[in-house]
Amino acid sequence: MLAEAQAAGAAPEAAETLEAVFVEPWLNLLQNHPLVAALILVPTGVAFLLWGFRLYRWLVVLAFVGVGIVAGVAAAEYFRFNQSIGIIAGSVILGVLAWPLYKAAWGLLGGGVLAAVMMGVAGELGIQGHVQLILIAVVAFAAGSALTVLLMRPLIVIITSLVGAVCVTEGAFRLTMAWPALGGPILRATQARPYLIVIAMLILAAVGSAMQVYDASGKKKKRKSSGDGD
Repeated sequence: MLAEAQAAGAAPEAAETLEAVFVEPWLNLLQNHPLVAALILVPTGVAFLLWGFRLYRWLVVLAFVGVGIVAGVAAAEYFRFNQSIGIIAGSVILGVLAWPLYKAAWGLLGGGVLAAVMMGVAGELGIQGHVQLILIAVVAFAAGSALTVLLMRPLIVIITSLVGAVCVTEGAFRLTMAWPALGGPILRATQARPYLIVIAMLILAAVGSAMQVYDASGKKKKRKSSGDGD
């Protein structure tokens, strides 16, 4: 019972710590230093839009670094040791493992995301039985892992394009905030029509996906022509 109580208490404490360490400084940067935020977001977004498939291995590593940070903070709260040690150990261990095992890590990431989504859906449907929830999580994890690996290339293109589109759109928006004469009308327009931001993101994501597919097809043609020449 004591272990269960500690585990239950560790999750919210870990979430609060992560929010204080990572979320709040970023929100502060977005609100108070929009130009700096834009200079970070726009180049990052352009890189993912143009070369997302080439960079996805780094994206997988960063995702597992994030998972390691969460796991490290939770472990530190549960076992009552220094959170900095937990953050460093968790992020380094999972980040290092994800680099050589990136395909397996990609599958695990997809399985984990689908399992989390299906658990949320189960909660909304009122499913509370432990056996049922475990079965849903296991099946969703296995299906998500398999689909993520089988549909690896298109999923990577879509996800990296969406990440790039979000970064570019948010960065461009923050860039306009640095000049109130320009940012004021844009802010009012997006507040009146929030769907404009979504449309801009989707257009950028579509363009990025098309460019990545074209880039990948060009590389295939080069390889084929070089093979024919040999």
